[in-house]
Amino acid sequence: MIPADIALDVYIDINILMVFACFLWLAATAALRAAGLGHAVSARLALLRWGLVAVLASPVLGAFVAQGAGLTFSDIILAQYLQGRLQVDPATLDTMLSLRDTTTRAMLSPEGRIALALGAVLAAGALFHAGRLLIAWAMLRRVMRESWRWRRFGAVELRLSDTVTVPFSTRSLGRRLVVLPSAMLAREGDLRIALGHEFQHLRQGDVEWEIALELLRPLFFWNPAFHLWKRQVEVMRELSCDRRLMARRRLGIAAYCRCLLRVCDDSLAPRRLFAVNMPVVGLLTGPAAPRSAGLLRRRMEALVDGRAEPRSARLSALLLAPLALLTLAGAMAIQSPGDWSQDRLMLSAILNLERFEALNATVPSLGNPGW
Repeated sequence: MIPADIALDVYIDINILMVFACFLWLAATAALRAAGLGHAVSARLALLRWGLVAVLASPVLGAFVAQGAGLTFSDIILAQYLQGRLQVDPATLDTMLSLRDTTTRAMLSPEGRIALALGAVLAAGALFHAGRLLIAWAMLRRVMRESWRWRRFGAVELRLSDTVTVPFSTRSLGRRLVVLPSAMLAREGDLRIALGHEFQHLRQGDVEWEIALELLRPLFFWNPAFHLWKRQVEVMRELSCDRRLMARRRLGIAAYCRCLLRVCDDSLAPRRLFAVNMPVVGLLTGPAAPRSAGLLRRRMEALVDGRAEPRSARLSALLLAPLALLTLAGAMAIQSPGDWSQDRLMLSAILNLERFEALNATVPSLGNPGW
């Protein structure tokens, strides 16, 4: 079993790196737009997905590399101080370098009221979002029970439902499921587009990534960087799916846009189900909320633009390599310093000498008349 202090350190590192990776993502996006590659949405989607994997894995990898090499941020600052390049009081420096360990111990201490309150808030939030996820799964199972199988192709099953208004795809342990509104059977053109769209989501592995992100939400619900990251994944996912489907099937742009608008209109109809984010990937991201309407407009503008994407695999590798390396470097830098490194022993010696000097200054000498 992983000790609590190590688990807390890893959790803190992941949250810090998630914020750091968001800035790297924004910088990469700006660079692509400056290079005229803002339409390379598939490469940006791959960068988001595997960048998240790098964020989750880097604290563990960084811990093995940084401790032995002395490459943590604390070690670098301490080395600068010992070489005389940083002028600061040694007691203040020691407090700064020990701040993280002190905070971690305070959070794990049963006597710390603030730490207990913070832990209670985080636990309550995690339980709330975990409960919402369980409710979403239960509602999804209800939709599946109330639907009926229409067609089956290997591990892919098509189902029809009277309770949904937006086509979506999801999966069980052994099957991939595409659920269609039964009313869409009367619109052959929309049905063909919806099926093509959902099959493209299945080819891209979008369902599995969406489930993974929903499972991570209870752990990082309080971190704005996670919500920004997830939202960008949703945007790039839909733009990438649209572009790849159009390149693959050569569907008419006008017909595709009209289908999106009709499905959006259908989504405004009253539903018997509560509006809970279920772990699914749909033709639309949800009802016509402001941000969903903005994404719909952006998708239609991208379809009209019609520019072909560059080779996404090569561009993704070029973008992911520096992001992964910088994330790993960040993970190494924010590791807790080694307790018994030579530099820390030297700092401890300096602190002890200063304490002895301060103690001697307060003790009166034998020649002092006031003795």
